[in-house]
Amino acid sequence: MPADPLHTAVPHDLPTPVVPQFFHDVCEITGPDTLRMPLAACLAAVLSGYTGRAELAVDAQHFSVKPATTLLELAVTASPGGGGVDGGVPQDSAAVEAHRGAGLLLRWAPGSLSADYDTDRYSRGRVDQVLSDVRRVLTADLGTTVAELNIAPLSVAADPSDEALVKKGPVPLEGPVEQAVAEVWSQFIEVIGPSEIGRDDNYFALGGDSLSAIRATNRLSEHFGLDLPKQLLSTSPTPREVAAVIRAVGTTARQGDTEGPVAHSEDTPLPVSAAQEAVWLFEQWQPGTTAYHVPWAIELTGALARERLRGSLEAVVGRHSVLRTAFHDQDGCVEAVPVRQAEVPWTEHDLTPAATGPGDPEAVMAQLIAEPFDLSRAPLLRADLLRLSAQHHILLLTFHHLLLDSGSLEILLRELAAGYDARELPELRLQYRDVADWQQQAASRQHVADATAYWRRELADAPAPLELPGCRHRTGPPDHAGDSVTWALDDELTHSVRTLAQRLGVTSYTVLFTAFQSLLYRITGQDDLVLGTAVSTRDRTECEGLIGPFFATMPVRTRVHGDQSFVDLVRQTQQRTTAAFAWKDVPFHTLHTGQGAAYQILFEVSRPAVVPPPTGLSWNYRLLNPAATKLDLIFTLSDHGTSLGGAVTYATDRYDRSTAERLTREYPRLLAAACATPRQPLNAWEYDAPGDLAHEDGTGGDGDPSRTVLTRLWAEVLDIPADDIGPHSDFFGLGGRSLDAVRLNSRLRKTLQVTVAPAQLFRAADFNAQLDVIRRHATAPDALHRRASLVLTAWDLRPEERHTLTERRPHV
Repeated sequence: MPADPLHTAVPHDLPTPVVPQFFHDVCEITGPDTLRMPLAACLAAVLSGYTGRAELAVDAQHFSVKPATTLLELAVTASPGGGGVDGGVPQDSAAVEAHRGAGLLLRWAPGSLSADYDTDRYSRGRVDQVLSDVRRVLTADLGTTVAELNIAPLSVAADPSDEALVKKGPVPLEGPVEQAVAEVWSQFIEVIGPSEIGRDDNYFALGGDSLSAIRATNRLSEHFGLDLPKQLLSTSPTPREVAAVIRAVGTTARQGDTEGPVAHSEDTPLPVSAAQEAVWLFEQWQPGTTAYHVPWAIELTGALARERLRGSLEAVVGRHSVLRTAFHDQDGCVEAVPVRQAEVPWTEHDLTPAATGPGDPEAVMAQLIAEPFDLSRAPLLRADLLRLSAQHHILLLTFHHLLLDSGSLEILLRELAAGYDARELPELRLQYRDVADWQQQAASRQHVADATAYWRRELADAPAPLELPGCRHRTGPPDHAGDSVTWALDDELTHSVRTLAQRLGVTSYTVLFTAFQSLLYRITGQDDLVLGTAVSTRDRTECEGLIGPFFATMPVRTRVHGDQSFVDLVRQTQQRTTAAFAWKDVPFHTLHTGQGAAYQILFEVSRPAVVPPPTGLSWNYRLLNPAATKLDLIFTLSDHGTSLGGAVTYATDRYDRSTAERLTREYPRLLAAACATPRQPLNAWEYDAPGDLAHEDGTGGDGDPSRTVLTRLWAEVLDIPADDIGPHSDFFGLGGRSLDAVRLNSRLRKTLQVTVAPAQLFRAADFNAQLDVIRRHATAPDALHRRASLVLTAWDLRPEERHTLTERRPHV
């Protein structure tokens, strides 16, 4: 007799409640693009391991599961309709479901695995574990036996908290492949040894980050002689899953895929990298801007030997040909030409009190940074040594982004210190240009075609680049003039971010990026977001000792809904970034042509290097912000370990400083709310919202003129007394129709000069909610206050006369 499906469900780990709440949640992880076996058969294998039962029923299908049963045998046993063996998804099906009973429903769609579960019976940790095991079965070889899957039984627990995500102890590693994975991981995760890593431990929960994950994958590729996917640890974050991928890739490895870069003579012409081409094209359209200047200020304390420092810098430049490279325009194409000798411009500035020159080092550096480069003359860097006292100097190194990225600073400082101390460095086998040439050669035509198809699907019907409230429209080409606002997160909030990331098994970057998306959703009301992000392209160990622009920028598109929880959005962000990063070796700017900018707001996280100073000196260093910007707004976070610093760089022809300052105020508040209540819907968070900020400025509260204006506009449009309108009145509950909402929006635009999408007014039917939307879209609280006050003085006029009068006062 087939077993009752109820008795072959996943064991629940929460006690049965006295009063059922009937609440459900959804958990989602990345999954395979195709379904290689029926989902019901996959569940049978998983449930057999969980329950120890040999006879199971899944979706009314009977399975007999023994240790020697292979996945292929289970797949053949299953009824058709849930996806065929190696047949992918049925053509008439966009998703496949399988019911497990007892409040759990599993869904598969291309690239996604999700579970709708009863929160009375299952913790998030249990569901995460179930989905990971299902994914492991779906990606395993069909010849794998149930015994080889090693799926451990699940016991019934009574822990309803998220602490179920925390392991009680590592599950021992099995086999030489898992042991090798753990040994490689321990080289990239601080203060952890191979013996402390279990076969089901999550790389990111152990403290790994996205950059080290790429390096760990590279090391594994070299160790096993395979071409492992760069996003390996994002989709398979445990040693057990990584070992399964290694075994699978090992059976289908293509010969020649792991051949690395080859050294070339400097006289051999080589193409520029994708990153250099993108920067050079920008410079052709906007010559003379400082948007791609990379200025590092290195503060030195101690008895400085200036000539030794200068000689050390010259040695670094001689060592890395990219620092001696000029860029020429050859019939509309860029040509990179290394020169044999390139003396670094070196200028010393005496800013001591006794000197006659200006004494403010920040002002001096700002002026020096603004000097343009001639791209056709190497080197595209200059050094300025500012002497503040006999024991205090600042070395300002200004580079062009054509030469390096933020990850190059660690190499530069390490070699600068070695040269100062007269320590020898090993000879470089490769140069940046060698790796760049190899990366371009490795991208096959089919790979480029696949990348083009991916971005075409991903950006189909994408919205126009996001604009924040108060954004001004340009009447001409951008001048790229910019300004920055800096800020910092306290240590406690930084710790909360890391804790949440580890509990969810994602990187801190994913949590921070998700919080930024949530903030933009709350500020703009736009639920379809396309934002840019930066990613490292140091994909091989040969790159680790090289200076060069190893970076790419690309769009990430997410859909945000107010009824989502922050955790749900984190999962979506992880999935979308992983999918986008898979194509980072194909330059996005060469694929997205003739379609306008995909984004004008960029999010990035950097991790400044920690390098010991030269003997006899102490130093600290920081990246300065030139008075220019490549995009409308760049939101940067710097990870200093125990704390996070930030900078918002904005185009001054598009935004005022108040917009950037608003982001720096609201982002930490939202981030704190996300860490405190990550399961709550985004719209349920309570923190100092934009409306509350208006109160701080004296433009809110009962005497707020904008509140009075909105009340009167409602009364006009709805044809009801103003006294009938309260703080929580519903626009449609008072008789409003869709046409009335459109009329209201038109009058808001004419009276308060606030532009709101009609769909946002439909969603914000509550009076206070609508007022909050208006405040969010105002250029500034004080401007809204003045405008509303003027409108009230002219209220007794007819609407068209009122509009004419207020239009005569553009300064408000």
